Amino acid sequence: MRKTREQAAESKEKIIETAARLLRERGVAGASIADVMAAAGMTQGGFYRHFASKNDMLTAASRHAFATMASGIDRDIDAAGADAALSAYVARYLSREHVANPGMGCPAAGFGTDAGRMPEVLGAEFADGAEHLIARVTAGLVARGVATEAARADAIRTLTMLVGTVVMARALGPSPLQDEIIAAAQDRLAAP
Repeated sequence: MRKTREQAAESKEKIIETAARLLRERGVAGASIADVMAAAGMTQGGFYRHFASKNDMLTAASRHAFATMASGIDRDIDAAGADAALSAYVARYLSREHVANPGMGCPAAGFGTDAGRMPEVLGAEFADGAEHLIARVTAGLVARGVATEAARADAIRTLTMLVGTVVMARALGPSPLQDEIIAAAQDRLAAP
């Protein structure tokens, strides 16, 4: 039975969502075509109806992961304003839930090192995604009264502190040092 265009689009979206989760959880090596298709509940043979290559899938997954994170911040901005959205973003980012669940978390903390090793595949999407996050953090800082000229640099520092904290916390696993690292970042990034 042939799939309709709508069914094919739904299948492709499911593959992208699954690949984005596995990419954040396991990195590039753990997001093989076979792994992604099995996790999506599909056969490996159908992969090439949707993507030209694994790299094509990884690019789409990276774009999706960053867009998902940015849209969550956008919903918070619409609901409560940029300042409150920034506070909520930092709180979610530094939460135990985010540390323990990389598959649903930030792509920068999930596969940033892989993007650095594969700039020809992930570099452009990663840079674009990082710019979108920086823009949202910048808006939150401006809403807090940070001068516009200084806000972008502060946003970059904020984002890199968030990412570095989560990467370190995940590497350490549950421990007193993990708690200490998270607490230090929370203290540093607390709203004025």
